[in-house]
Amino acid sequence: MTTPERPWYRWYVLFILTLIYAFGYIDRQIVTILAPYLKKDLGVSDAQLGLLYGTSFALFYCVFGIPLARLADGWSRVRTLALGLSFWSLMTALSGLSRSFVQLGTARIGVGIGEASATPAAVSLLGDYFERARRGTVLALYSVGVYVGAGASLAIGGSIVSAWERAFGHGNAPLGLTGWQASFIGVGVPGMLFALIVMLTVREPMRGRLDAVPARKDPHPFASAVRDLGSMIPPWSWLRLQALGAPRREYARNFVYLLISVALVIVATWGTNQVLSAGRKAVIATVGGFDITSNLVQWVAIAVAFYVCSNWYQATRLSDAYAHRLITGSRTFAAVTVAGAFLAFAMNAVNAFVFVYASRTLGLTASAGLHLGIIAIIAGGSGISVSGYLCDWAKRKHAFGRLYFVCVTATAFSAASMVQYLTQNVTVFYCAYAVATFFVPMWFGPLQATTQDLVIPRLRGTAFAAFSLGPNIFGLGLGPYFVGIVSDASGDLRLAILIAIGVLPVSIGALLFASRSLLQGEADAHAELERFNAETRGDGYVEVGGPQLTH
Repeated sequence: MTTPERPWYRWYVLFILTLIYAFGYIDRQIVTILAPYLKKDLGVSDAQLGLLYGTSFALFYCVFGIPLARLADGWSRVRTLALGLSFWSLMTALSGLSRSFVQLGTARIGVGIGEASATPAAVSLLGDYFERARRGTVLALYSVGVYVGAGASLAIGGSIVSAWERAFGHGNAPLGLTGWQASFIGVGVPGMLFALIVMLTVREPMRGRLDAVPARKDPHPFASAVRDLGSMIPPWSWLRLQALGAPRREYARNFVYLLISVALVIVATWGTNQVLSAGRKAVIATVGGFDITSNLVQWVAIAVAFYVCSNWYQATRLSDAYAHRLITGSRTFAAVTVAGAFLAFAMNAVNAFVFVYASRTLGLTASAGLHLGIIAIIAGGSGISVSGYLCDWAKRKHAFGRLYFVCVTATAFSAASMVQYLTQNVTVFYCAYAVATFFVPMWFGPLQATTQDLVIPRLRGTAFAAFSLGPNIFGLGLGPYFVGIVSDASGDLRLAILIAIGVLPVSIGALLFASRSLLQGEADAHAELERFNAETRGDGYVEVGGPQLTH
């Protein structure tokens, strides 16, 4: 069934997708404002806060991101979004029933799995609603959801905690819930209701309709998603190699990936345990006389992420020539991903501890979450909206304009953040936070638009998920944990944050490197599109064109 697309409808879809993104960031960032209460009630350390905020979420977000992106590329993107939103909202609400660090960490894993479905599907949808020239602006507007969500999490979370403590500070709270538990439930339930609106009002556009590309439908999308997931996890990854007819050297290479992962766990766990005093080593459980510390959990998670990504890279290289040439085998794509990884490292490290730092150093209370939230919504939303126009303007003026734009804004963010964490004045702290928050979102739209220009339409969702591996595993998975472990070891949270900000020059170097091969990368994508058209035309696939939408 098809219906003509009304002119305003694509902007409605953008609005809905932006709200979904906001819901995701509310559920993701709520830990920030609740951190002092989690430390008090659950006894978590700064490193464990980093694990809750970053690693427990990021690992499963990335592991499931690739297969769920494949599902979005082959199945209904709208249904993928709605089901994912329902699941992660449920897991957020269940976080409010947690009574221990382990229970809360498990719920956060569920949030990561659910959210992995969202942005690959949303970016793919937007690519079929808006022409190429507008995609930088559209992706930037979509990214406003990050700061609406992040700001709302601070404002709503802080307000619920304050109101709950006023109402039930002397006991008799419903179900014995604390303020932080009520906050998790309060932000999780609305997301489940919003998923119904998504299912009822958002239509599935025909794939590639604005690029005149044949719409290749995957006859078995769920099987493809499961196959992608299995290709990353042993022993199914080895069976996948066998099914692909991989030569013996590929098995040896996979074994090397496994050895590197094991070595990473041993060396990194030993090293981080050594820098902490006995009293600061957070022991989660003891099995057979062996202490399982949060450091061990952290590095097992990172090692698993490394091995999983290595398996996916290997399987993609062997099974999908287009994806390998344009994504895993592209040095331009790799450089942009590295830049995003280090940007995310610094920015997640700063954001994860903003309220902990403010409460610990400046004496701010939960009510300050409202102020921080309003600043985040206004400054972050404004910054990301302006960045869309500016990065598209920069691209029109110069072939490498988007990349240079990110270099400038990353430098501005770094300067403002240094002021924010060096001042002892609350007013200066708020002002510097506003400036930093204005610049912090300006990397996503330009870099995401750049990666989308490097692939053919059928790989948009996969390209987004592949790009996200760097910012999520390295940036989100390591940034907050790094700050936490340095803070636990040194007793100086400010020092830990300032060190994290210091990695931003690496991003600038990666962007300058990417600019050297960007034009060739875009030309390669165009050539691959022509090759794809030649291979699929006349093979029974539908030539896409015209403003048609399918339910």
